[in-house]
Amino acid sequence: MDRRIRKTKQAIVTAFLELLDEKKDIDKISITDITKRADISRSTFYFHYNGTYELVDEISDSFSKEIFDIIMKAHTDMPGEEGYLYMYNEILAFLYENKTTTKLLLMSPKEADMTKKITDDIYKLLTVYYLSKRQPVSKEVLNVAALFSTYAILAVIRDWVDTDFKHTPQEMADLTFQAVKTAIGFFHEQ
Repeated sequence: MDRRIRKTKQAIVTAFLELLDEKKDIDKISITDITKRADISRSTFYFHYNGTYELVDEISDSFSKEIFDIIMKAHTDMPGEEGYLYMYNEILAFLYENKTTTKLLLMSPKEADMTKKITDDIYKLLTVYYLSKRQPVSKEVLNVAALFSTYAILAVIRDWVDTDFKHTPQEMADLTFQAVKTAIGFFHEQ
């Protein structure tokens, strides 16, 4: 992508996220607000996007790609328990560093799309993991495991966002990891 196009698109995204942080509601942000903040013309905005929801789609795609890259790095570099803790900590740190975008994607009508992308990414990761272990697991079990994992983690993350990131990413990773180990332990008790 041309450097000027990349710079213009970044100015649009930055302006939109700043306005979102101020106004808290995507429907209250006009194209005029964005173009004034980004110091561009309306025609420049419409050259890149058809509207705010297309902009949100692009932000969501980029965000999802970042999370997928974290998942794959953890899976490739650190398999097992250490990798999962590293992965979750890195994801939480990324979400914390991008609070406004995190709030946008978890609170907007596009949240379902983001959840689907993450679910698909975790599904791919679990498939690779189980196939590498050569464990006979059906596609249905893989699907349920991906859904269960994704929605449980997203519920914890939503609660964290709702409390305005009360804990640090490291604290949340540790709390969640201990909670999962405790829950699994309940099933192993005699």
